[in-house]
Formats: sequence, C-alpha cells, structure tokens
Amino acid sequence: MPLPLAAIAIGAQAGANVLGGFFGSNQKKNEAAVAKYNAAVMRNQAESIRMRTKFQQERTAEESARIEGELRASIGGSGIVSTQGAPLLALALQKSEADLQNYLIGYEGRIEEQQTLNKALEFDMQKQFARIGARQAMFGGFLSAGATALQGWASLPKTTGSTIGGGYTAKYNAEQAAAMGG
Repeated sequence: MPLPLAAIAIGAQAGANVLGGFFGSNQKKNEAAVAKYNAAVMRNQAESIRMRTKFQQERTAEESARIEGELRASIGGSGIVSTQGAPLLALALQKSEADLQNYLIGYEGRIEEQQTLNKALEFDMQKQFARIGARQAMFGGFLSAGATALQGWASLPKTTGSTIGGGYTAKYNAEQAAAMGG
C-alpha cells in the first residue's frame, strides 16, 4: 500500500477508536443520568412513605381516643365505677392495643422508608460507577487510538537513506541506482 494511503488508514483507525471512546463515554453518562433520576424518585417515594406513615399513626391515635371515649361513656352510663376492676382493665387493654397498633404502623413505615432509601443509595452507586466508566471509556478510546497509531506506524515500510530534502525512500533510491546503471 502506498505510504500516504497507509497513513490515512492508520489515522482512520485511530479516529474510529477515539470515536468509540466518545460513544462509550456518552453511553455511560446517560446511564449515570438515569441512575441519578431513579435515586431522586426513590428519595421522593421514601418521603411519601414517611408522610403516609405519620398520617396513619395520627388517624389511629384519633380513632383509639374516640373508641376509648365511647368505652368510658358506656361504662359511666351504666353506673359502674371505671377506676377499678374489670372496667379499668378493659380501658387499659383498649389503650394498650391501640398503642401497639400505632407502634406497628410506625415500625412498618420506617422499615419501608429505609428500604426505599437503600434503593436510592444503590442508584447513587450505579451513578458513580457509570461516571467512572465514562471516564474510563474516554481514556480507553484514546489509549486504543494511540496503540493503533503506533502499531500502524511500526508496520509501515522502513525508509533508508536520507529523508532530508524531499524524503527519498529505499524504493526511490533503488530506482535511481538502476537508472544510472548501477
């Protein structure tokens, strides 16, 4: 292959490697953007879970206070003393059951919120890995282009003689020597 065409081919291969690095980098940057978005969605979802849990606990507390009031009214309306014996035990059991239910709502809500936050952290890690991958893809493209260029230049025919003043090659020197009869 003539020298200029070989140089063009080497340059094209090296350019293709650089472009491959750019495309790989852009793909990783897009993956990082998606992971960042997903992390934000998970954080918003965790906040919604926290707010829902708080609301459910408040409603449960209000409902248990209403039930306790109705129970006290029933006990008081029957003429029974509510500060001792079975009526007191019934009030205490109702209060205990309501508190336990409220605690479980809060506990389950915190667990669900924490699991969602953990997913957000997982997406954050994916974002970091994708950003690192983008830099590595870019760097790898340039390294590959450099290696291609070096390998291509090393495989070109070696020149002999002086390259000063016009760049005579061994083939040209041989042709000149044959023309002069030598």
